[in-house]
Amino acid sequence: SSTPELLASFESTLSSHFAASSPSALETEYEAATTASPDGVNKNLVSALSAYKDLLATSIDSIQTMERFIIMHIPQMEDGNNFGVTVQMTVAKALKDARESLLKKMDSLLAYYNDRAGAVEKLALEKTTVSQSNGTNKSESTKEEEKKEGSTSSTETKVTSVVDKAFPFRVMHLVALDVNAYFAAKSGLTDCFNEIVMALDNVEKNMDKITSPKGSSGGSGHMGMY
Repeated sequence: SSTPELLASFESTLSSHFAASSPSALETEYEAATTASPDGVNKNLVSALSAYKDLLATSIDSIQTMERFIIMHIPQMEDGNNFGVTVQMTVAKALKDARESLLKKMDSLLAYYNDRAGAVEKLALEKTTVSQSNGTNKSESTKEEEKKEGSTSSTETKVTSVVDKAFPFRVMHLVALDVNAYFAAKSGLTDCFNEIVMALDNVEKNMDKITSPKGSSGGSGHMGMY
């Protein structure tokens, strides 16, 4: 996507998926849904996290494009007049740091799903166990011709209910995990927005040195960034 489209997508994602202004308001919404279906998926949150992850990936791609653009304009090594090359390396280092920061944010999303799975498991919800057994049934009589043999199959369903006095607090913990994940993603999305804006600004302000590190007479590559 183009730079204007990428920047606009941050605004639309923040307004459509991350409009909640306070944790308490979000807690009320999540608590109602979690109480009704404790082991259900928080679809609104998962949708928001997916949108966040998409923008992280797109931003990382854009930064890598800028890094490649700089690499293609690094001149042949020689003595003297290397200030432009220093600018190239400084901008490239800033881009690398920004990219690695965004990759860490993407990795952190994995922890949420693992933590939530553990919290749901500790809810001690009613469990249903179904077991099936197959065997051979053989009946005998004194007469050889009356001997009979057949197969049998049986299914046993067992429902286990657990009374957990801590259940309300476990639900609160589950809700808190979702709320924290929401605001962490909202903050991460804003950070990602800032990172891509600063990267673009850094490249634009130093474009002359990036494209012509040795000056107008110096050698450099000729490759468009987009």
